[in-house]
Amino acid sequence: MKVKRLVNWLRVQSEAQMGMYGAEELTQWKTMALLYYVQGTYLAMYGVPAFEDEIVIEKNGPVIAAVRHKYGERIRIVGKIGKKAWADDANIEDQHPQMLDVLHAVWLAYGDMSTIELRQQMLQEKPCQETQVGQTIDLDRLTAYFQTDIVSFPTEIPQDPAVDAVHQATH
Repeated sequence: MKVKRLVNWLRVQSEAQMGMYGAEELTQWKTMALLYYVQGTYLAMYGVPAFEDEIVIEKNGPVIAAVRHKYGERIRIVGKIGKKAWADDANIEDQHPQMLDVLHAVWLAYGDMSTIELRQQMLQEKPCQETQVGQTIDLDRLTAYFQTDIVSFPTEIPQDPAVDAVHQATH
């Protein structure tokens, strides 16, 4: 999926929270941090990238060139939500359930954190620590880290009496 579509989904969420809760407007740096978590989570869960753009480590954290190019020196990026952003949001909501699940999970886990908190947390994580400034984060390294340290997979399937009763009745 194009990273700009994911950015638009994040912008729409930010606008909603700004209107409902008086939340701060989404920043460019926070967007790139959230995209780092989207990429890692999607890789851990599905084994393929959420987007094709490279994530490059700079001294202040991860940078995605397409996001930097689109927003330049702007700090806050929500602005006025246009038809394209709404269409991207609707497309993800209606057509991409796996991506939507990951976006929701990342937004719930990290959306309330400040840009500074996210940056400090990421820079302590192995993929960022093991990648030199100016280099691209290795997707295999990102996948492995997220599978072992971020995304939790159930070790056992929980018992469900209703499901068990159906299975017993059919055997």
